[in-house]
Amino acid sequence: MGDFTVRLDEERAPRAVASFVGLATGEKAWADPQGNIWRKPFYEGSIFHRVVKDAGTNGIAIQGGGIPLLSTGTNGVVATNFVNAGYDMLESVANGLAHSNGVISMANSGPNTDGSQFFITATNVPGWDGSYTVFGHVVAGMNVVASIAAVAVQGAGSRPVEDVELNRVEIRREGAEATDFNIASQGVPVVESGPMRCYAAGTNEVLEFEIASQTEMLFRESGDLQAWENTEWGFYTGIPYTWTTSVARAELGTLYFFHLSRIRYPVPITSPASNRGRTFTFWWNTTSTTKYEAVFSASATNPGAYRVTSGTNVPVSGTLFIGDTWTREPYSARLYFFDDSGKEQTYSLGFNPGQATNRFTGTVKDYMASATYLIDGVFTVE
Repeated sequence: MGDFTVRLDEERAPRAVASFVGLATGEKAWADPQGNIWRKPFYEGSIFHRVVKDAGTNGIAIQGGGIPLLSTGTNGVVATNFVNAGYDMLESVANGLAHSNGVISMANSGPNTDGSQFFITATNVPGWDGSYTVFGHVVAGMNVVASIAAVAVQGAGSRPVEDVELNRVEIRREGAEATDFNIASQGVPVVESGPMRCYAAGTNEVLEFEIASQTEMLFRESGDLQAWENTEWGFYTGIPYTWTTSVARAELGTLYFFHLSRIRYPVPITSPASNRGRTFTFWWNTTSTTKYEAVFSASATNPGAYRVTSGTNVPVSGTLFIGDTWTREPYSARLYFFDDSGKEQTYSLGFNPGQATNRFTGTVKDYMASATYLIDGVFTVE
């Protein structure tokens, strides 16, 4: 459909620019959903998988930079979701850059989930300021962006009816500051194959690898390089150590393969390992400020408690049902729970280094009112 040029702002959005440049050039390694490590240009051959439209079907933004992840639901329908290049990183939503027409910004799924996905605006969208990391603006070829934004879309994901492919990204460093910009020193997570040693000890095979601090690991094993058994080691923030195991060689057969994918986080991981025994206080950005305090039991088998205050009204207390869930990422987490007022709540929580009050986005499904609505605001945790 044509070419367009974007000027990246490495001064006000260094982490986002470093990630984008490294992925575009292949200088930065990345991981696919299966744990394979790649060092080649990431964006070439990808698609603009989403075009955001307004109520009048005018294009607002074009989104790309994701890896397709296919899944089959219980009804047999295959759905396509698009995920980041193996890592999430801290956002910079308060860098002073606004969502005016023609800016490039990091797409996210909640606070502190920047990664490889990005979008480019096709109009002014001031309502997005403070929610996404702007890291540059279009300086030539805006008509091409507008043409992509005008394509027909389909489905809940607003995917173009005909794929719009991102054929190639060329990075040009103009000026001394751009030339000297070091993508390796901006706090972008490092994707790599982890150090691992495998050796024979009599009739056994010994496997050992390093468990480094501030890392996330995926261990894989296979007998034929086709079917792989995956073990998620999760996030580790403790003291480095060497993990060792031994297995009878007869059990492994003639050929057996191991692989360790590792993501190192230069900025220390900040998210709590669990919500157990913690108190979260949320301030919703509603017409009359809503303060929702959620107290989770130290045991998952015991209910929690909540207290909600709307504006100047008297606080209302109640019970949090058993069955809450916590999904941890390096600088964020997803929290789900259900309370006895009939509200099913899902939060995306950001955890910034050294910051007591952080940003959240979320959804509340109110069964009593038969309504679902989006919420956002700030929270603290004790």
